[in-house]
Amino acid sequence: HKAKALLLSVAAFSTVAVNAFTAPLMIPARRLRASTSVMPLLAQLQPATAAPQVAELRAVPTTYRAVWGGKIGESFRDAAIVKQIPMPQLSAGEVLVQVTYAGVNGGCETFRARGEHWFADNKNAANGFSMGAEGVGLVAGLGEGVEGLVVGDAVSFVGAAFAEYVVAQAGRCAKIQEASAAAVAARISGTTAMGAVEKMGEAKKGQVVLVTAAAGAAGTFAVQIAKQLGCEVVGTCSTEEKAKLLGTLGCDTIINYKTHDVGQVLAEKYPQGVDLVVEHVGGKLFDTALLHLAPKGKLVLVGYISEYPHNDATGQKEQARSHGFDLSQIFWKQQVLQVPGTEQMVYGKLYPSMDAAADARKQVQEMLEDGRITSVVDKREFVGVDTVADAVEYMLSGAALGKVVVRM
Repeated sequence: HKAKALLLSVAAFSTVAVNAFTAPLMIPARRLRASTSVMPLLAQLQPATAAPQVAELRAVPTTYRAVWGGKIGESFRDAAIVKQIPMPQLSAGEVLVQVTYAGVNGGCETFRARGEHWFADNKNAANGFSMGAEGVGLVAGLGEGVEGLVVGDAVSFVGAAFAEYVVAQAGRCAKIQEASAAAVAARISGTTAMGAVEKMGEAKKGQVVLVTAAAGAAGTFAVQIAKQLGCEVVGTCSTEEKAKLLGTLGCDTIINYKTHDVGQVLAEKYPQGVDLVVEHVGGKLFDTALLHLAPKGKLVLVGYISEYPHNDATGQKEQARSHGFDLSQIFWKQQVLQVPGTEQMVYGKLYPSMDAAADARKQVQEMLEDGRITSVVDKREFVGVDTVADAVEYMLSGAALGKVVVRM
């Protein structure tokens, strides 16, 4: 990461190298092999009674509401306040975005609120700090010199999305077909999955790919992308509902770790080991995945939610033990490590280059828009800035299927 200030303003759980997602990202992408569309799945996961939410441009007010970090706290709720903010004047190259949906990344929002890792400077922020990462919305205003965007365009962006309006650099906004829940899910979680599976994981046709927390936001994208590449996909989850979802996505082997021993299933079905692990969980599951990695396999660490601070209150916090690996250091410092005495690799980064990150974001958007993949959005609705803390806690609870979003 070349700009620490940028890293402090954006975050993706699941989700490393988030500054890459804020680049213009207009590089043409290589198309992946097409497969059967899973678009009907999204409808199944939305409330049956919910009407489609069509974004409409409103008159720009003099003030807007935003979730703001008033102080450092133990949790997101401890730190977050809802603040009324005067509408700013746009500088050259800036756009005003009327936010329609914001994505929820519970882990990174927790660390942002605590002022830890990439967000350590928040401890010294005298006037507080913005909260939220990816969002989508409509361009509501243009600063001097902005080209390629007009008022009314639908765009995605990263940074301070827990707000009714956001001022963003025009060059860091990507035009999209619709400012929808599906689009905001893809912005970080989809790009993360593409990085883990294809860019850094280099998954190839015929390989076996293990995705942990496969029914989560990035996990559902990772399953679909790996299937597009012709891989055999193994997914872990914690409920029958999640297992059913993974089957709909085309997952070849589904392991409910509440009812089955993950290590035993892997040993019996894949005695040669798995070629790639897309790891979101940490703790014991990280150890198990690493134990069943093929001799020249790769593990890409996308998250380690079982080791996050919110687990302290429940007594469920875990810690990986394999080879003394510190997952927080691997993740936040984006380390690349070789497993001692092997040719296996562990990656705390998602992209070999900034160009690869740009390509990943573009690929996911194209695949989403032409129906080769779908965004799985959790059916629970959160509406308005006052519900953001509830949404963060729900995401951290592990109950969600796919991406948790807040409609602004």
